[in-house]
Amino acid sequence: MTNEDKLRKFHDWLERIAAYQMALTIIGIDKTAKAPSQGAEYRNQKTALLSGDLMKIRNDPEMYELMEELSQEELDPENSRLVQLELESARRNRSVPNEDYVEYQKILGESEEAWLKAKAAKDYGMYEPYLKRLLESYKHIVSFEDSSLDLYDRILDRNQKGWTAARYDALFEQIRDRLTPLIRRVSEAEPVDTSCLNQRFPADDQRRFMQRILNYIHFDPDWGKMSESEHPVTTGICWGDIRFTTKYREYNTAMAVLSTIHESGHAYYTHGMNPKYSGTALAHVSAGMQESQSRFCENHLGRTKTFWEVHYSALQEIFPSQLSNVSLDTFWRALNESHPGEVRMDADELTYPLHIMIRYELEKDLFSGKLDTADLSAAWNEKYRAYLGVEVTDDEKGVLQDMHWPYALFGYFPTYTLGSAFAAQFNHAVRQNLDVDALLRENRYTEIMDWLKAHIHTYGNMHEADELIRMATGEDFNVSYYLDYLEEKYTNLYNLK
Repeated sequence: MTNEDKLRKFHDWLERIAAYQMALTIIGIDKTAKAPSQGAEYRNQKTALLSGDLMKIRNDPEMYELMEELSQEELDPENSRLVQLELESARRNRSVPNEDYVEYQKILGESEEAWLKAKAAKDYGMYEPYLKRLLESYKHIVSFEDSSLDLYDRILDRNQKGWTAARYDALFEQIRDRLTPLIRRVSEAEPVDTSCLNQRFPADDQRRFMQRILNYIHFDPDWGKMSESEHPVTTGICWGDIRFTTKYREYNTAMAVLSTIHESGHAYYTHGMNPKYSGTALAHVSAGMQESQSRFCENHLGRTKTFWEVHYSALQEIFPSQLSNVSLDTFWRALNESHPGEVRMDADELTYPLHIMIRYELEKDLFSGKLDTADLSAAWNEKYRAYLGVEVTDDEKGVLQDMHWPYALFGYFPTYTLGSAFAAQFNHAVRQNLDVDALLRENRYTEIMDWLKAHIHTYGNMHEADELIRMATGEDFNVSYYLDYLEEKYTNLYNLK
């Protein structure tokens, strides 16, 4: 068989995988958008069977042998990288018994449904048995991987290649050393007036304003769709079909806007990739890189005063009784105010890394066996008390607030902080090349996205994150950009000397 024949067979195999993935992804989107709860058991059983069939296709020994052969051949860069990525995945999963994987998928589906009910009831005790089963099943599946890394490092590496607990520990130590004194100084400074945000903003009116935002960021319904869910999430089916959700909270309208801009950053990333990468491992970029684009859009565009110079008058028109007597400067300062709180998604940029550090430390203890799921809520509350000085009021605002663990997104949390740090470095590079403030004022948002597409998005997963950062910024990853940005922003906002 010639190389050309081998590649044709390889790509036919990838097409079958992509078809199954598309079907499972659409089912997952439907579940996220609150499909009827009485059909959950049926959906979960059938989804588990489809997932098992997909795993059988992936673990085809003939294809594994063919990829091993192709990996030794001279191939063009894209096929070489694609074979490399698929081989890495095959080596992780080929030893997993299919019946064990199907059982894991059933447990995962039950966990998702149980979390929604427990969160609504504000009762972690309702959910804990499901998390315990899910955690043990997930550990079991990962244990089959042929790897020299320990269990938790394998999971971290799956989300961000090359990043282990030791590397994250060092990163969080740098962040803690630089930001803890600043958080203390901010807490001792004169408070920012946030009363303008602590009012009722009816959800239907927020939806009207959000349409203006979608138009402004040129979110095109020909390739993207926004809906609503309990927890905002973005799912890319292919470059031309990206779905994301948002959530409207009537006593926090700014958060819905920022959440939408955040998710649109994910959407633009998938849409900006080379279209031929859709459905392949070349479209599955690392979690840290994905978060870098969403955090860039949310923090370095959506939280800026320039952005709200463009949109604030429209927000005032929609909410005259709440905002007509509130100045732009007062609103913008309230939007960026810093204070420790219970909920990660409501957190300001300065305290956000501590929310992530709490989750990272708890997750690490769960996987090492130092922490049992039965004690997770108490441990969560204690860390919030110790790190942020916050008393958690209930499980909905505590251990049940995130979808990540119920959906088996283990190892993902630390990539939020890593992505924030990547975003700050990208922001520095973008602003060296573009007048971002002028583009925002002139309704030229897409020109900023075009720069990101040309320097980051188009490559998909052709390069690891460290290399992409060097390509886009001209230097290695440097967390100082992130820490300098936060220090400058909050020193100015709170008039610290």
